[in-house]
Amino acid sequence: MEMEPMGGTIILGLHMEAFLMIVSGIFYILCAASLWRSYRREKNELIGALLAFLLYQAVNMFFMGLEVQTMNIFYGNVASLAVFVGSAYMLKFPFSSLSQGKRRVLFLLILAAVLGLFVWFMQTEERQMKLMEFTLWYDIVINGLVVGGFMLLLAIRTTERLLRIKAFGGGAGVVSCCVVANGAMLGGAILAGSVIGFFAPVIILGSLLFTRGRQQPTMNRV
Repeated sequence: MEMEPMGGTIILGLHMEAFLMIVSGIFYILCAASLWRSYRREKNELIGALLAFLLYQAVNMFFMGLEVQTMNIFYGNVASLAVFVGSAYMLKFPFSSLSQGKRRVLFLLILAAVLGLFVWFMQTEERQMKLMEFTLWYDIVINGLVVGGFMLLLAIRTTERLLRIKAFGGGAGVVSCCVVANGAMLGGAILAGSVIGFFAPVIILGSLLFTRGRQQPTMNRV
């Protein structure tokens, strides 16, 4: 999907869509910094996947905003690379029941595969022009439906109330950004997708803050 030149409202010299994406990228970084404190205290695959989500989306949205503003495909390529690498980290979560050694092997295999895929897209200008649309679909399926879906499934299946809240909030945030926001962008509603994507981390952090003062310090299993 080739980004079309934007028109309409200008904010601080930026088109509104580009402005929202860039601001969203900065907001995601701030949210990741906040989540990092929870990850240091409660290291598990769920929090790790959510941290990876916030970090890769921060890079993705920031550089997508630059591409929308400048029409420079280089920035879109950087955004796509962030999604690919982020997915390798997020996919650790569905395999959290495996041993640490097996998870590490799977992570390295997935990382090698997505990096190889990215290199393949970089071979020709024609492929690069198709990369952004592919990335949006990839983000929908892998990070949104698979990883986000597993988080929601955990929320349904677990008997622990606080874990259910964290998993549901995390899954809802991931799905709203990766599925709903990306779907809106694929449909041409870039502004709507940017707004939806901006509020995704609010759902995630809201669920974690709600449980922070209520959880037991030993809840580190998932």
